[in-house]
Amino acid sequence: MLRYEPDDKCPPTLALVSTLQIFVPNTISIILLTTVVALASGQGDDYLSWAIFSGLIITGISIILHTFRFWQIGSGRLVVTNFNVPFLAVTALALATGGPGLLASLIVVSTLLQFLITMRLASFRRLFTPTVSGTVIMLVAVSAVPFITSRTIETPEGVSLEYFMISGLAALVVGVVVTLKGSPGLRLWTLPIMLAFGIAVAATMGLYDVGPALEAQWVSIPDPTWHGFDFTFGAEFWSLLPTFVFVSLTAYLKSVGDLSAIYQPSHRVPGALDHRVVQSGLNLYSGSTFLTGLLGTVPISAPWAVTVVYVGFTGVASRVVGIYLGLATIAIAPFSKLIAFLVAVPSPTLSAIYVIVFGALFVEGAKIAFAGRMDHKKATIIGVSLVVGISAGSFAGQIEGSLGVILGNVVAAGSATALAMTAVTELTGSRRKKLEIDFDLSSLAAIVAFLDAFASRRGWSEESRNRLHLVGEEVTLSLLEQDAEDSRRLSATVQADGDSAEIEFVVFSHDTAGQNIEDRLAYMDGDSGLEDEQQISMRLLSHYASSVHHRKYYGMDVVTVRVDR
Repeated sequence: MLRYEPDDKCPPTLALVSTLQIFVPNTISIILLTTVVALASGQGDDYLSWAIFSGLIITGISIILHTFRFWQIGSGRLVVTNFNVPFLAVTALALATGGPGLLASLIVVSTLLQFLITMRLASFRRLFTPTVSGTVIMLVAVSAVPFITSRTIETPEGVSLEYFMISGLAALVVGVVVTLKGSPGLRLWTLPIMLAFGIAVAATMGLYDVGPALEAQWVSIPDPTWHGFDFTFGAEFWSLLPTFVFVSLTAYLKSVGDLSAIYQPSHRVPGALDHRVVQSGLNLYSGSTFLTGLLGTVPISAPWAVTVVYVGFTGVASRVVGIYLGLATIAIAPFSKLIAFLVAVPSPTLSAIYVIVFGALFVEGAKIAFAGRMDHKKATIIGVSLVVGISAGSFAGQIEGSLGVILGNVVAAGSATALAMTAVTELTGSRRKKLEIDFDLSSLAAIVAFLDAFASRRGWSEESRNRLHLVGEEVTLSLLEQDAEDSRRLSATVQADGDSAEIEFVVFSHDTAGQNIEDRLAYMDGDSGLEDEQQISMRLLSHYASSVHHRKYYGMDVVTVRVDR
């Protein structure tokens, strides 16, 4: 149960405890994933040290900045950031091919596209749907644990794999028992209990080696290993650029889903998603990724929907936890000994924690993907995309080069399938009729006539036609209340979907102030603050429309309503 929302004042002790529960597994995964990429690419210890140091610094800064909102930057809530998962394979490939200079140039060039998409995020609303976002989150969940465990679990010499895995299995069993049978208060400590139990079991078996940590220096600041961009635009750059652009788009889509997933669980009473928060978070994400390119390090500090899981365990979504977490992540960067102690945590124990965390993340992705009206189209998109993504590795084994890297990326392959199927569904649907007019009270007659023409073409009855008219009128009047701006434009479309009509109202303005219509409907019977006339309008809309969705973007309101025949 959520106890503290983003703007609530959380007691410092509870905030520190919540921070610690997130800090340990999150920091370890940053270090491990960075190490995996650096070693897989053949980079030396100098680059590895620099990548870990700079990655922790950038991650800490991004977590802190996400807790605020400056203009159109930042999410204004707790957002845990970590390695940009879709980039794992292609980052190692770029480092192995041309070193940090080539990686830096590829990241910088591919990230510029992300800024452009964020500015026009509303234009991609029919592609970046909750179905696609939820599917991508599920793909990340099912791909992350196998990737991490396959590269981090190395059995010590003279020890069988079965014996080595006992600590992880013990930690996993304890975590499952606590999650299923523990009291709400005890469940808040699931991750620390798993960590402590796994370490204790490993230590009694002689499998917790802290020797390297004891020998490590207390403090060390590595020298930068990057000496400029590789903008020679040679064959290596052009051969990898398409791959990087595609993976960058996949990572961007994942971030859209992650930021959307984090929004509602951060509040006790769920409300309509404010896409302006998502846009601001995406700007910060793109800026952080761009900074990793400037520093020649691996793409880090991407938002993780795992935040929802951590909030579920701790019950705390207060922004102060994000500030503490960011400061702790920055503070540990130069402390080599502390980092060495984190790395010394037995890999089976850490893998058990990831099983619990990413298992819960898969469920969160499923909630998003399956939310709302379920039909055969949505079911097909989710099912086929998951199967293609999970099967990506077997396909990639048959293909060499960059194409093989793309096809072997679970998230990229599954995301591309989901986007392609969504695009085909959109393009092959019935043709949308469109109306574009200046938006003011006098436009009401034109909107009613536009909807009436649609109903006449489809042979709707008089009763159904009146229902369509009333919905159009109430949405129009509600949008007119949003602000007092004189110069606004309306773009309205209507499309037949079986025996229903889907109407979309898009209002362009300099500001999108005002309450969300979807929230008005949800809280209509509570203390909504609506006047009697507005209450009547909302009740009419709730009665005659089968669904209402209101999305707010910077400079744009989008309301989609569905009216049954």
